[in-house]
Amino acid sequence: MRFFYEWGTKQLRKAREELCGDSLAVARHLDSVTLALSDGLGSGVKANILATLTTRIAMHLLENDLPLSEVVETLGKTLPVCQVRKMAYSTFAIAQFFRDGRARLVEFDTPPAIVLRGRKALAVPSNEREIGGKKIHESVVDVQMGDWIIIVSDGVLNAGIGGVYPLGWGREQAARYLETHAHPGLSAQNVADRLAETVLDLYAGAPGDDVSIAVIKVRTKLVATVLTGPPADAAADEAMLARFIRRHGLHVVCGGTTAKIVSRHLGQPLEVDLDTMKPDVPPLARMEHIDLVTEGILTLTRANELLQSGADKQTVQFRNDGAAALVRLLLDVDHVHFIVGRAVNPAHQNPSLPGGLGMKQAVVREIADELVKRKIEVTIESV
Repeated sequence: MRFFYEWGTKQLRKAREELCGDSLAVARHLDSVTLALSDGLGSGVKANILATLTTRIAMHLLENDLPLSEVVETLGKTLPVCQVRKMAYSTFAIAQFFRDGRARLVEFDTPPAIVLRGRKALAVPSNEREIGGKKIHESVVDVQMGDWIIIVSDGVLNAGIGGVYPLGWGREQAARYLETHAHPGLSAQNVADRLAETVLDLYAGAPGDDVSIAVIKVRTKLVATVLTGPPADAAADEAMLARFIRRHGLHVVCGGTTAKIVSRHLGQPLEVDLDTMKPDVPPLARMEHIDLVTEGILTLTRANELLQSGADKQTVQFRNDGAAALVRLLLDVDHVHFIVGRAVNPAHQNPSLPGGLGMKQAVVREIADELVKRKIEVTIESV
């Protein structure tokens, strides 16, 4: 089983400070997701510089395939200690989440991560070792589908100190809150936002410390395959369609001619929904076993314009035209695979142009670029 890690992050800066004194970085790699959180000593600009330096060193070393143990050793030997307060200038938590379900967490002077399974916090054992004079706690977790891993700076646990919670909210209360609020139907970003809102309320709107929250949700990967345009060689129709249908996840067809070919291949009728017709977007259609059927180049072009203008799922949430429906679907998955037929449609482009320079291929590439900016994986196959 291959695990997929969705993440959400949120930060609040200490009241009356221009910069957050914490630093938070997350990156996806081929077979893993890495996360680094650092809390700089004090607050403001100096703390921000120290924390940012810590996360950048950690992420740079991890991205260059240095083993996590060596990354921690490098940080342990590199990060200075304040001679007056006898404290490290920055603390850190580093985590790696692998597609085979292994997760490694290393923490130095930061609150232990909260791991939820079945809406209950797990007791995660850790090993303590000393590196560069610093006590490091290391944990290994075999994650399961539906697990949540929440990593926070101590600004979360200090919330409410001297007020609602005289000694601060604390890890136990925070874990209890997450047990009731980390609903399976929510995204990682939803949970991070809700936790931050609650922390802000506990601080009465004026955080007494910098706050950083990173939420990881363990789930299956959401994939969509978009088929647009017949292949250059009509004899390849059946092979292309068979490959399209076999792909797991959501299936999208863009193009009237393409939809008719799919309808014939599946033996399913194609029903046009005229209620979804708009002045600038042709109507949607429906077909059994296909999740979304739209017109081709006009709908793709309008969807591209929406994405280029910054549209998100909320922006197009209540629109029922083909372009909005396509944008919603594309933004709701983790990986989009485009199968782009190279058959030339004389009505849309100059047939003397090379297939790779056709209008449809260009629009698909622009959509792909915009999706990648939004952290969505994209692959394109031309047939």
